[in-house]
Amino acid sequence: MYSQDILDRKIGALDWGIIFSILILFLIIYIPRSIWMEESEIRNDARERMLDISNSQDFYFELTGKYSTNGEHLFELIEAAMDSLIADSTFTGSQSLNLSDGKYAINIERGFEVKVDTTFSDAVIMRKVKLDTIYTVGMKNGDSGGVDTLFVNVRDLKSFTNDEMFYDIFSSDTTSRTEIVTDYLRKKYHLSNERLYCPITHEKFYFDIDESDSENPIFTVSSPVPDDYTEPRFLVFQFEAGRHGSIKGGITTWASE
Repeated sequence: MYSQDILDRKIGALDWGIIFSILILFLIIYIPRSIWMEESEIRNDARERMLDISNSQDFYFELTGKYSTNGEHLFELIEAAMDSLIADSTFTGSQSLNLSDGKYAINIERGFEVKVDTTFSDAVIMRKVKLDTIYTVGMKNGDSGGVDTLFVNVRDLKSFTNDEMFYDIFSSDTTSRTEIVTDYLRKKYHLSNERLYCPITHEKFYFDIDESDSENPIFTVSSPVPDDYTEPRFLVFQFEAGRHGSIKGGITTWASE
C-alpha cells in the first residue's frame, strides 16, 4: 500500500501531466493555424502589390504609350499626373511633368485622377440617410381655368415657383431614405516604393516587357519567391510561401486557382 503522501504526489504529477498534455495539444492546433493565416495574409499582400504595379503600368502606358522597367519612376509619374490634374482640372491633353530625374511628356485625359483614385483604394460600403421633402404644388391650368395639383421634389421646387402658372404651395412632407454608396476616398493609399518589394524576401518584384509585337507590348510582373520557399517556425513547424504567381498582360495566374 502506498502512503497518503506518495499518493498525493502521484496524483499531483498526473494533474500536471494532464495540464501539460492539454497545453501541447492546444499548441499543436493553434500554431499551424496561425502559420496558415500568416501564409495567406502575406500571399494576399504580395498579390495586391503586384496588382498595384500592373495597374500602374496600364496607367503609365495610357500616359506615355510605353511601359517602364523603373518602378520608382513608374510610381512617381502616376502620382504626379494624378496630383497635377486634381490641382488643375485643365491639365489635360499633351502636357509635361517635372519629376526628380527630369521632365517627361505625357498625354492625359480628363477624369484620369478619378480612375487612379478608385483603383488605388479600398472601397468602403457606406449607408447614408438622406431627407427628401415633397411639396404639393398648385399650377394654374390655362385651358380649364382651374388648378392642377402636382407633387414636386425640393430640388425642382424653384423651377415651379418661378413659373408664371404657379398658384400656391399647399403642403409639404419630409421623408427619410437610406442610400448605399461606395466611398473610394476614405481608404485611398499612395503608391509608396515599399510596394515594389516582396513582403517575404524584400526583393523587388520582377518586371518583364515582351516587345515581340511592337504595337502590342505585354508587361509581366512576377514574384521573386520560389514556389518551394520555406522558413522554420517554432523549431518543428514550417512556413510555406506557396505560389504567389504573376500578372501577364493584366491577367493574374491565381485567378484559376
